[in-house]
Amino acid sequence: MKKILLLICLLAISMLFAAGCQSAEQSSEKKASGTDTEAATREVTVPEKADYTKYAGDWYVDGSLENGHLSIDAEGNVVSYSYEGTVNYEGVLKREEYENPDGTKGYLYNIYDGSELVIGFYEPEEEDFYELYSGQDGEVHYVRSDHCEP
Repeated sequence: MKKILLLICLLAISMLFAAGCQSAEQSSEKKASGTDTEAATREVTVPEKADYTKYAGDWYVDGSLENGHLSIDAEGNVVSYSYEGTVNYEGVLKREEYENPDGTKGYLYNIYDGSELVIGFYEPEEEDFYELYSGQDGEVHYVRSDHCEP
């Protein structure tokens, strides 16, 4: 499980660096020439204050109470636990806005351990949700504890 999380983190970080290393001039030139890609144009900004109460609780990997889990409080503080119950890291959840090349906007909920991105989730469309899937790949799946199997 740790290898999968590490792989996802490395992929996410490399995508962020690829988008962040491009200068504004290069971005403008590519937009004008029509050769800009989605990854290069996605800009992430941090909105003011976010409400994390919908995310508060314990979220278990693949919905099993015997797996590792994330514990998130209403202020966005996160503690990651292994399946053995030991702490993997303590971090924060941040709501970040992004813009797609077509001009539409959306929100990501990214978990950071210090300044390092660990994992991110797209904002669920449903008002009452109990599942989270990691980024575009959806490979890591978390289920809120009240919907888990023992």
